[in-house]
Amino acid sequence: MTRLIALTWKELLQLKRDTVSMKLIVGIPLMQLIIFGYAINYDVKHLTTVVLDESRSFESRELVAKMDATDYFDIVGRVDSFDELQQAVDSARASVGLVIDHDFGRDRHRGAPAKALLIVNASDSTTSTQAMSIVNGISSGISMGTLRRKANWTWASMPVDVRIRPWYNPELKTSNFIIPGLIVVVLTFTLIQFTAGSIVKERELGTLEQLQVTPLTRAQLIVGKILPFVLIGYVQLTLLVIAMRWLFDVRIMGSLLALYLLVGLFIAAVLGLGILLSTIAQTQTQATQLSTMVLLPFVFLSGFIFPIGGMPTFFQWLTYLVPAKYAMDIVRGVILRGTTAADLWQPIGLLSLYTFGIVGLAVLRFKKTAS
Repeated sequence: MTRLIALTWKELLQLKRDTVSMKLIVGIPLMQLIIFGYAINYDVKHLTTVVLDESRSFESRELVAKMDATDYFDIVGRVDSFDELQQAVDSARASVGLVIDHDFGRDRHRGAPAKALLIVNASDSTTSTQAMSIVNGISSGISMGTLRRKANWTWASMPVDVRIRPWYNPELKTSNFIIPGLIVVVLTFTLIQFTAGSIVKERELGTLEQLQVTPLTRAQLIVGKILPFVLIGYVQLTLLVIAMRWLFDVRIMGSLLALYLLVGLFIAAVLGLGILLSTIAQTQTQATQLSTMVLLPFVFLSGFIFPIGGMPTFFQWLTYLVPAKYAMDIVRGVILRGTTAADLWQPIGLLSLYTFGIVGLAVLRFKKTAS
């Protein structure tokens, strides 16, 4: 234990002397959380919209007014021909084009289906899907109102009254979903990159040769290199949790102690992976390239942005090799749902196996030699 403490203290002293790295350790996580936290937003609003109203009736103006009254559409212009509308969408002056049929008002009056055409720039599938869904909701509301009047329906609610109650994120804010996941992603990015070059750096500086003459075992060397970065990981986690609360107003619904303990398990897994990469690489450039190669799959296969259930079966199995997958379940469970550790036994168990396995593999790969 004394040897392990001495090695850990030596690593901390080395980090303390590297003032640039210390600043990056604090600055990079906050910068990434702030940039991505504000930039990643699925709440599509203020879509620029042009209108070709061939009806020019009260009913057509009602449809346009209902769209404009929402935060989702901004009516930026009206055109007199379909060619003008197409030019507005082609030139990206507008994301949405609404064409209202000439007989829209008359058809509404005589009870016939009134026709309108919504044109959406679908090069951005997220934006186009939300736009189409919102307009469908508006048109359904107008249709239901018309049918109620035609049928003389006197009840306040419709014949089928389905009440929707979104739990855990009632306002459907993107930040409530994104920010907890960003904590996992940011810790992954920073800790893997900082540790991936540690063994390589020792080898290039010649300090690894000095460790040859010490009675330290391979396991003590690996654990001694991991422990200082565990402390750094907790410093980063604390900064991220504070920023999450005060910048994005995302509250922790569960136990803060449970969050720290369980994220500590993930930090150890990520550091073990970083050390493993450093035992494979021969130079710091190779270590950087290996860490970069690992990071992107970690983001896309973790469930941070894309649901794992929608992936092909092969990639769903591949996600079991990504510790961030388990961390996403744990962090989002504790922060958003207030889930207890007992309810998260499966991701906790799998993450524990991964952590011990990856650290053990790093120990086996490590050779206490300068070659």
